[in-house]
Parts: sequence; C-alpha cells; structure tokens
Amino acid sequence: MSLPRVMLVGPWKWTAGGVTTFMNNVECSSLRETYQFVRFNIARPAKRNVADNYGYAAVWRGGWGRVAVGLMVTLWHIATFPLALAIKRPAVAQIQSSDFQVFWEASLYVLMARLLRIPVLMRLGGAFDHFYGVSSPRARTMIRRVLLWPDRLIVQSQYWRQLVEQLGRTDGIVVLPNSVPDILVETSRPSERDPGVCFFAAGSEALRKGFAELLEAVRFLRTEGNRARLHVVAANDELRRQLADAGEGDLVLVDGVLTHAQILEAMKHAEIFLLPSRAEGFPNALVEAMALGLAPIATPVGAIPEIVEGTGAIIVPVNNPRALACAIAKLAADPALRAQIGEASREVVRSRYTHRSVMPILAEAWQSLAR
Repeated sequence: MSLPRVMLVGPWKWTAGGVTTFMNNVECSSLRETYQFVRFNIARPAKRNVADNYGYAAVWRGGWGRVAVGLMVTLWHIATFPLALAIKRPAVAQIQSSDFQVFWEASLYVLMARLLRIPVLMRLGGAFDHFYGVSSPRARTMIRRVLLWPDRLIVQSQYWRQLVEQLGRTDGIVVLPNSVPDILVETSRPSERDPGVCFFAAGSEALRKGFAELLEAVRFLRTEGNRARLHVVAANDELRRQLADAGEGDLVLVDGVLTHAQILEAMKHAEIFLLPSRAEGFPNALVEAMALGLAPIATPVGAIPEIVEGTGAIIVPVNNPRALACAIAKLAADPALRAQIGEASREVVRSRYTHRSVMPILAEAWQSLAR
C-alpha cells in the first residue's frame, strides 16, 4: 500500500533561509515513514550582493535582468502548479507563505488547490504583522480574505495565532513552531571556546535583522575599549566593506555564504547570539543557537519574546545601538551569566522546540485533512 502524498510547496532551490530549513527538517523527520513527500519549488534565483531584500521594493534591488528572470520563473511556477497537482494528486498540499509578494503568490497556489479539491494548509511566516501594518486598507481587506481560504492555517506561535484571530480567522488554526532535531540539543560544545564571541547571521535581509544597529554598537564597544569579538556569516561584498570600516583587525571575523551545517558548526564556537531585528516571524536561527547553548541578545519583535521566555535572554529595544552595545558588554564580561542563560536556553528548546515535540502536531493536521 502506497503512502499518502504530501506536496510541500515552498522555496526548495537557490535559498537556505528559515523556510527551506523548516521543509528540510520535515522531509528528514520521522514523518517520512508515514508520508511520501512531493516537492514543488516556488523560489526565484537569489539576488547577488543584496543586504536589504525586504518589502515590495526589494524586487528591484537585483537589477532589471533579475526582475525579468524572476517574473518568468514565477509565471512558470503558477502555470505548472495545477498540472503538478493533477499528476501527483497529493492527499494534502502544504504551501509556505510569507509577507509582501510571497504572500500574494502563495494565495494563488492556495486558490488553485481549493479549485482542484485538494485539502490545503498555508503556513504563515515572515514578519506578517509588519506586512499587514504597512498595507493599504484595500490590501488589508484582501489579506483577511486570503487567511480564510486554506483548510488549515499554520502559525508559528501563540503571538501569531492571536494576530490572525484578530484579523477574522478563528478556526482551523494550527500552532506549529519551528523545531530542531533532538540530537542538536544534546550536541556537545567544544571545550575550548573564545570567550565572548558574538555570532550574527547576515544574509540577504541583513538590514531587517539589525545589521546597521550592530555596526553602530560595535563602534560604541570599540570606543569604550570592550574587546568582545564578532563573527558575521553570510556577508556579501558590501557588508564586508562596512564591517572592515567598523572593525579592528581580527576582532571582526567575516564569512561569506556557508552551508547550513557550516553555520551550525560556527555557532558552536560562539557564546552569544545576536538578533537585533526590526521585524521577525519565528526565527529558526534563534532556536538553533539556543539549542547549542548560546546566550541570546534580541529585540521584542514577532515571536521572539515567546521563544526566549524563561531563559533570561537579554531583550533590547528595536533600533537602539547603545542598548545593544551595553548588552554585549554585559554578557562578554560575565562568563557565569552566559553559561546560565545558555543552559536555560537549551532546556527551553529541549522541552518545547524539538522535532519530537513539534512534528506530531503537523502529522495530526495532515491526518485530519486526509480523512
């Protein structure tokens, strides 16, 4: 007897962000024993040397050639999606959504799945609250309607559940946080670590994640003689230049694009995780850093307060480099506090955010629709 098929619709190619990590985690989890996964890629080729890939205007930041290629690729996805549904005939289609253009594109896939009578879940990601807040009144009306279309709406925390309930979706909501493999929480950390190393993941949305604030905080730290080291990964040429201007020799370590495994390995050698974001959904990198025992410094946006609750993590105001610098200096000077927050973070992930805890929630959602 063949296994029921689940079509996972999301960015499989050309990306390595949190959504792709989530889908890879699902595909590699114990769910593969009871479901057959079918991939449908909706990603566009990545933009090169872009640090602000957020908002509607981001479509132009890759140049006119990238706009043309992205448009053709998107039209191809939209045209072939109903054909893929008709051929594969999945028991359930799960569509990854986000904010801005990605939300509207995902709404088309949800609508096509409904028209073909395929049970559909839409997983809501990205900084959706900010996206809704900056939308026009007409767009907000349409956003609220789209939230009613999928049979199940997957949100990543109670914060997001409360938001979509306020927007009119009150039933069929599944709270499914990001999760990490169980073994990651039990991974031993290197015995020799450089004390006070701060880890920051840049990527194509570095500005939204607080890169400018981090640069200013680094300047404050240098002025005050603090020698906390900074390790930045996924930095493109422009970010490298700015870091070189702000850093002092080997106190700033910069890496370009790394694989997910390499990023996790780099985290093991740090003790502080920095996420001074201006807007967030449910940052997977934060959960991974906590699983590896890093002490987080973050802003109170999206689901972050809910994720770090009970850890003692330091929360700083949005767009406040001085507060960020003070938090870094505090943790860099206090090994015992770093260790205490790091161990509490691991315990929170162990109890709430491992595959063992999370994946059964997704399995139940699929089963209820397949029935």
